[in-house]
Amino acid sequence: MKTYQKAIKESKPTLVVFLHHGGQDVVEIKYITDDVKAKYGDKANIVRADDPYGKLKVEYKLEEYPTYILFKEGQELMRESGKKSESELSEMIDRAL
Repeated sequence: MKTYQKAIKESKPTLVVFLHHGGQDVVEIKYITDDVKAKYGDKANIVRADDPYGKLKVEYKLEEYPTYILFKEGQELMRESGKKSESELSEMIDRAL
């Protein structure tokens, strides 16, 4: 599995899912992101970044968990927070393809 730091620099879109370990919906979010990952295959990266100590919250100015940030070639393209469906995450990625 790629680390999010490497994946966000690639030319294909990378959706990073920032989670707080032990959060309420972590298991469901992992299933949803696995489905999105299977749907896009090699067209896009979908990676999860657990933030148990709040370090990423500060670095990426996250207001809540989960937060989804879409990157391409190291640049942030868009950001969404809160629980999202598979179709909502797919729409984010489709905009970047």
